[in-house]
Amino acid sequence: MLQSPSDMTALATRDGLPDDLLQLRKRYPRDTWPGHANLGEWVQFWLDRHRMFRELGAMLDEACEHLRGERITLDEFKPWFAPRLEFFFGHLDLHHKIEEFHLFPVFAKAEPVLQHGFTLLEADHQAIHALVDTMQGAAATLLADGIVEHDQVRRAGEDTGRELAALLRGLTAHLDDEEDLIVPIVLDHSESQLGLV
Repeated sequence: MLQSPSDMTALATRDGLPDDLLQLRKRYPRDTWPGHANLGEWVQFWLDRHRMFRELGAMLDEACEHLRGERITLDEFKPWFAPRLEFFFGHLDLHHKIEEFHLFPVFAKAEPVLQHGFTLLEADHQAIHALVDTMQGAAATLLADGIVEHDQVRRAGEDTGRELAALLRGLTAHLDDEEDLIVPIVLDHSESQLGLV
């Protein structure tokens, strides 16, 4: 059963992973990852998914800034923003399910001493999905057909931008921490030993 992280390890309050989860990362710092013999196709695909979430999140945030700055109209904003937001949320949900039901158990079995790190990452997923729910509520107001008055658009745009920014802060921190925990495990064991390929 998933246990709640302490205040110091909760996504909203922590600054990176606790030191006891970074032992392998100290052996495999980020600057050694590119070109490492065990950085195979699977982990590169997984890192590409993370890159996609970061890049699409930045694009969504920029669109909200353009709307708030009145550089685009709501009629221009909606058909661009709505399908990309739906894509973002759908793929994020699927990505988290694959991690929780398939990948995290594989990595925890390979490194049992890091099991609590995967409990922490699952708690992150819960926190991120709570932020998604809040963001979806704000976006639904902004994207609703009845919103037309300038002040309504401005307020809804500000709310959506604020909730999106909060979501992206949490997601970015989580992705960084997840990579710091998982990539060193792959580099240490190899994708074939872990059964990823």
